[in-house]
Amino acid sequence: MHDKSYIPKYQVIEKAILESIDNGTLKPLDALPSEKELCIQWAASRSTVRIALDHLSYAGKIFRVPGKGSFVAAQKIDQNASQLLSFSEKMRAQGLSVRTKLIKKEVIVPDKEIVGKLLLGREEKVIKIERLRLVEGQPMVLQLLFVPFTSCQALLNEDLEAQSLKLLLEEKCGIRLYRSDVWVKAFAPSRRERGLLGNPKVPLFLMVEGVAYDKNDAPVRFSRGIFRGDRTRLKISDFTREADNVLTVVIGEEHENRY
Repeated sequence: MHDKSYIPKYQVIEKAILESIDNGTLKPLDALPSEKELCIQWAASRSTVRIALDHLSYAGKIFRVPGKGSFVAAQKIDQNASQLLSFSEKMRAQGLSVRTKLIKKEVIVPDKEIVGKLLLGREEKVIKIERLRLVEGQPMVLQLLFVPFTSCQALLNEDLEAQSLKLLLEEKCGIRLYRSDVWVKAFAPSRRERGLLGNPKVPLFLMVEGVAYDKNDAPVRFSRGIFRGDRTRLKISDFTREADNVLTVVIGEEHENRY
Protein backbone atom coordinates (compact mmCIF):
# COMPACT_ATOMS: atom_id res chain seq x y z
CA MET A 1 0.00 0.00 0.00
CA HIS A 2 1.07 3.56 -0.75
CA ASP A 3 1.45 6.03 2.08
CA LYS A 4 -1.32 8.58 1.39
CA SER A 5 0.56 11.21 3.39
CA TYR A 6 3.52 11.04 1.00
CA ILE A 7 4.16 14.28 -0.90
CA PRO A 8 6.43 14.14 -3.97
CA LYS A 9 9.66 16.11 -3.55
CA TYR A 10 8.91 18.39 -6.54
CA GLN A 11 5.67 19.50 -4.85
CA VAL A 12 7.56 20.30 -1.66
CA ILE A 13 10.03 22.45 -3.61
CA GLU A 14 7.25 24.11 -5.59
CA LYS A 15 5.27 24.92 -2.42
CA ALA A 16 8.31 26.35 -0.65
CA ILE A 17 9.13 28.69 -3.56
CA LEU A 18 5.48 29.75 -3.80
CA GLU A 19 5.42 30.60 -0.11
CA SER A 20 8.57 32.70 -0.50
CA ILE A 21 6.91 34.59 -3.38
CA ASP A 22 3.60 35.06 -1.55
CA ASN A 23 5.17 36.31 1.70
CA GLY A 24 7.48 38.74 -0.11
CA THR A 25 10.76 37.00 0.63
CA LEU A 26 11.14 36.68 -3.14
CA LYS A 27 10.05 39.83 -4.93
CA PRO A 28 9.18 40.42 -8.61
CA LEU A 29 12.25 40.02 -10.86
CA ASP A 30 14.32 38.47 -8.05
CA ALA A 31 16.48 35.59 -9.25
CA LEU A 32 15.73 32.14 -7.91
CA PRO A 33 18.59 29.90 -6.78
CA SER A 34 20.13 28.00 -9.67
CA GLU A 35 19.01 24.46 -10.43
CA LYS A 36 22.28 23.17 -8.95
CA GLU A 37 21.73 25.16 -5.75
CA LEU A 38 18.15 23.89 -5.44
CA CYS A 39 19.36 20.32 -5.95
CA ILE A 40 21.80 20.73 -3.06
CA GLN A 41 19.31 22.60 -0.86
CA TRP A 42 16.59 19.97 -1.25
CA ALA A 43 18.77 16.89 -1.77
CA ALA A 44 16.87 16.36 -5.02
CA SER A 45 17.77 15.33 -8.55
CA ARG A 46 17.91 17.91 -11.33
CA SER A 47 14.86 16.36 -13.02
CA THR A 48 12.85 16.77 -9.81
CA VAL A 49 13.87 20.43 -9.50
CA ARG A 50 12.99 21.06 -13.15
CA ILE A 51 9.49 19.61 -12.67
CA ALA A 52 8.92 22.07 -9.80
CA LEU A 53 10.19 24.99 -11.86
CA ASP A 54 8.12 23.89 -14.86
CA HIS A 55 4.95 23.96 -12.75
CA LEU A 56 5.79 27.43 -11.42
CA SER A 57 6.49 28.65 -14.95
CA TYR A 58 3.22 27.25 -16.31
CA ALA A 59 1.37 28.96 -13.45
CA GLY A 60 2.94 32.30 -14.38
CA LYS A 61 4.78 32.61 -11.06
CA ILE A 62 8.28 32.60 -12.56
CA PHE A 63 9.88 33.04 -15.97
CA ARG A 64 13.12 31.73 -17.39
CA VAL A 65 15.85 33.52 -19.32
CA PRO A 66 18.17 31.17 -21.26
CA GLY A 67 21.67 31.33 -19.83
CA LYS A 68 20.52 33.55 -16.94
CA GLY A 69 18.22 31.42 -14.80
CA SER A 70 14.73 31.70 -13.34
CA PHE A 71 13.14 34.88 -12.03
CA VAL A 72 10.00 35.80 -10.10
CA ALA A 73 7.32 37.08 -12.47
CA ALA A 74 5.63 40.41 -11.80
CA GLN A 75 1.87 40.55 -11.43
CA LYS A 76 0.22 40.67 -14.85
CA ILE A 77 -1.75 43.77 -15.79
CA ASP A 78 -4.59 43.39 -18.26
CA GLN A 79 -4.19 45.56 -21.35
CA ASN A 80 -7.18 45.72 -23.65
CA ALA A 81 -5.82 45.70 -27.20
CA SER A 82 -8.55 48.06 -28.39
CA GLN A 83 -7.30 51.42 -29.63
CA LEU A 84 -10.58 53.18 -28.80
CA LEU A 85 -10.00 53.56 -25.05
CA SER A 86 -7.15 55.63 -23.67
CA PHE A 87 -4.35 53.83 -21.86
CA SER A 88 -5.13 55.79 -18.70
CA GLU A 89 -8.77 54.72 -18.84
CA LYS A 90 -7.79 51.07 -19.12
CA MET A 91 -5.39 51.20 -16.17
CA ARG A 92 -7.59 53.26 -13.87
CA ALA A 93 -10.45 50.84 -14.50
CA GLN A 94 -8.22 48.27 -12.74
CA GLY A 95 -7.52 50.64 -9.84
CA LEU A 96 -3.96 51.35 -10.99
CA SER A 97 -2.15 54.69 -10.94
CA VAL A 98 -0.74 55.98 -14.24
CA ARG A 99 1.91 58.58 -14.99
CA THR A 100 3.06 59.76 -18.41
CA LYS A 101 6.52 61.01 -19.36
CA LEU A 102 6.86 62.82 -22.68
CA ILE A 103 10.03 61.69 -24.46
CA LYS A 104 9.68 63.53 -27.77
CA LYS A 105 7.18 65.62 -29.74
CA GLU A 106 8.09 66.72 -33.25
CA VAL A 107 6.94 67.17 -36.84
CA ILE A 108 8.55 64.69 -39.25
CA VAL A 109 8.41 63.48 -42.81
CA PRO A 110 6.73 60.06 -42.55
CA ASP A 111 8.25 56.88 -43.91
CA LYS A 112 6.42 54.63 -46.38
CA GLU A 113 4.76 52.53 -43.68
CA ILE A 114 3.22 55.53 -41.94
CA VAL A 115 2.13 57.02 -45.28
CA GLY A 116 0.41 53.74 -46.11
CA LYS A 117 -1.27 53.34 -42.71
CA LEU A 118 -2.63 56.91 -42.65
CA LEU A 119 -3.23 57.20 -46.43
CA LEU A 120 -1.25 60.43 -46.59
CA GLY A 121 -0.52 62.59 -49.61
CA ARG A 122 2.95 62.92 -51.07
CA GLU A 123 3.90 66.13 -49.22
CA GLU A 124 2.03 65.56 -45.97
CA LYS A 125 3.88 65.54 -42.66
CA VAL A 126 2.95 63.95 -39.35
CA ILE A 127 3.31 64.76 -35.68
CA LYS A 128 5.36 62.11 -33.90
CA ILE A 129 4.70 61.72 -30.17
CA GLU A 130 6.80 59.40 -28.02
CA ARG A 131 5.66 58.81 -24.45
CA LEU A 132 6.62 56.45 -21.62
CA ARG A 133 3.68 55.18 -19.58
CA LEU A 134 4.35 54.19 -15.99
CA VAL A 135 1.93 52.05 -13.97
CA GLU A 136 2.24 52.07 -10.19
CA GLY A 137 5.53 53.93 -10.70
CA GLN A 138 7.06 51.26 -12.97
CA PRO A 139 7.67 51.62 -16.74
CA MET A 140 5.19 49.44 -18.60
CA VAL A 141 4.89 50.64 -22.18
CA LEU A 142 6.77 52.89 -24.59
CA GLN A 143 4.29 54.45 -27.00
CA LEU A 144 4.81 56.03 -30.41
CA LEU A 145 1.89 57.83 -32.03
CA PHE A 146 1.63 59.43 -35.45
CA VAL A 147 -1.15 61.82 -36.48
CA PRO A 148 -1.48 64.03 -39.60
CA PHE A 149 0.03 67.46 -39.04
CA THR A 150 -2.61 69.32 -41.05
CA SER A 151 -5.49 68.18 -38.84
CA CYS A 152 -3.69 67.87 -35.51
CA GLN A 153 -1.15 70.71 -35.32
CA ALA A 154 -2.93 72.06 -32.21
CA LEU A 155 -1.38 69.15 -30.28
CA LEU A 156 2.05 70.79 -30.50
CA ASN A 157 0.94 73.39 -27.95
CA GLU A 158 -0.69 70.97 -25.51
CA ASP A 159 0.61 69.28 -22.36
CA LEU A 160 0.87 65.64 -23.43
CA GLU A 161 1.94 64.41 -20.00
CA ALA A 162 -1.05 65.62 -18.01
CA GLN A 163 -3.79 65.28 -20.62
CA SER A 164 -5.37 62.36 -22.44
CA LEU A 165 -4.37 62.28 -26.10
CA LYS A 166 -7.70 60.69 -26.97
CA LEU A 167 -9.57 63.64 -25.42
CA LEU A 168 -7.23 66.16 -27.04
CA LEU A 169 -7.92 64.63 -30.45
CA GLU A 170 -11.65 65.10 -29.83
CA GLU A 171 -11.51 68.57 -28.27
CA LYS A 172 -8.67 70.23 -30.18
CA CYS A 173 -8.71 68.39 -33.51
CA GLY A 174 -12.37 67.45 -33.87
CA ILE A 175 -11.43 63.77 -34.31
CA ARG A 176 -13.42 61.05 -32.62
CA LEU A 177 -12.09 57.50 -32.82
CA TYR A 178 -14.71 55.10 -34.13
CA ARG A 179 -12.97 51.78 -34.78
CA SER A 180 -9.48 50.31 -34.91
CA ASP A 181 -7.36 47.55 -36.43
CA VAL A 182 -4.75 45.99 -34.16
CA TRP A 183 -1.67 43.82 -34.78
CA VAL A 184 0.27 42.07 -31.99
CA LYS A 185 3.68 40.41 -32.30
CA ALA A 186 6.73 39.46 -30.27
CA PHE A 187 9.38 42.16 -30.48
CA ALA A 188 13.08 42.68 -29.73
CA PRO A 189 13.55 46.30 -28.56
CA SER A 190 16.64 48.35 -29.25
CA ARG A 191 19.07 49.17 -26.45
CA ARG A 192 17.54 52.66 -26.22
CA GLU A 193 13.98 51.31 -26.00
CA ARG A 194 14.96 48.73 -23.40
CA GLY A 195 16.69 51.47 -21.40
CA LEU A 196 13.59 53.68 -21.41
CA LEU A 197 11.60 50.70 -20.13
CA GLY A 198 14.00 50.33 -17.21
CA ASN A 199 16.25 47.58 -18.60
CA PRO A 200 13.99 44.83 -17.24
CA LYS A 201 15.40 41.30 -17.01
CA VAL A 202 12.63 39.83 -19.15
CA PRO A 203 12.85 37.62 -22.24
CA LEU A 204 9.74 38.86 -24.00
CA PHE A 205 8.40 42.19 -25.22
CA LEU A 206 5.20 42.70 -27.19
CA MET A 207 4.67 45.16 -30.01
CA VAL A 208 1.06 46.34 -30.37
CA GLU A 209 0.40 48.36 -33.51
CA GLY A 210 -2.91 49.98 -34.25
CA VAL A 211 -4.65 52.18 -36.78
CA ALA A 212 -7.64 54.13 -35.49
CA TYR A 213 -10.37 55.39 -37.82
CA ASP A 214 -12.99 58.12 -37.61
CA LYS A 215 -16.70 57.68 -38.36
CA ASN A 216 -16.02 58.11 -42.09
CA ASP A 217 -13.58 55.16 -41.92
CA ALA A 218 -10.61 57.43 -42.59
CA PRO A 219 -7.39 56.52 -40.72
CA VAL A 220 -6.52 59.28 -38.26
CA ARG A 221 -3.93 57.78 -35.90
CA PHE A 222 -1.19 55.17 -36.19
CA SER A 223 0.38 53.90 -32.97
CA ARG A 224 3.05 51.50 -31.79
CA GLY A 225 3.36 50.32 -28.21
CA ILE A 226 6.26 48.29 -26.82
CA PHE A 227 4.98 46.41 -23.77
CA ARG A 228 6.96 44.55 -21.13
CA GLY A 229 5.96 40.92 -21.55
CA ASP A 230 6.42 40.18 -17.86
CA ARG A 231 3.79 42.70 -16.80
CA THR A 232 1.24 42.58 -19.59
CA ARG A 233 -1.60 40.27 -20.47
CA LEU A 234 -3.39 41.36 -23.63
CA LYS A 235 -7.17 41.18 -23.73
CA ILE A 236 -8.83 40.98 -27.14
CA SER A 237 -12.61 41.26 -27.45
CA ASP A 238 -14.36 40.56 -30.72
CA PHE A 239 -17.89 41.25 -31.90
CA THR A 240 -20.33 39.98 -34.46
CA ARG A 241 -20.65 41.84 -37.73
CA GLU A 242 -23.92 43.31 -36.51
CA ALA A 243 -22.14 45.10 -33.65
CA ASP A 244 -20.78 48.63 -33.90
CA ASN A 245 -17.11 47.65 -33.58
CA VAL A 246 -15.31 44.71 -35.16
CA LEU A 247 -11.80 43.74 -34.13
CA THR A 248 -9.82 41.64 -36.56
CA VAL A 249 -6.85 39.70 -35.17
CA VAL A 250 -4.19 38.89 -37.76
CA ILE A 251 -1.84 35.99 -37.03
CA GLY A 252 1.38 36.05 -39.02
CA GLU A 253 2.28 38.47 -41.78
CA GLU A 254 -0.29 40.63 -43.51
CA HIS A 255 0.37 40.60 -47.22
CA GLU A 256 -2.05 43.19 -48.52
CA ASN A 257 -3.58 46.43 -47.32
CA ARG A 258 -7.34 46.55 -47.03
CA TYR A 259 -7.36 49.99 -48.56
